[in-house]
Amino acid sequence: MEIARGILAVAGIYGGIGLLFGLAFVALGIQRIDPAARGTSWGFRLLVLPGVVALWPFLALRWLRS
Repeated sequence: MEIARGILAVAGIYGGIGLLFGLAFVALGIQRIDPAARGTSWGFRLLVLPGVVALWPFLALRWLRS
């Protein structure tokens, strides 16, 4: 039971960090990584938000490198 709680805690922390990063990324960073995303609507940004939350470590590295 402790292992399951640990896994859920790690997943929750990962998701929380991903959500905070994702909100900042779709507001400010997406246009720096992908020039085609410049001028896109908030509807598009909300659509990509779940993917950003899931892949936030990779996108954070790309954002830092740009």
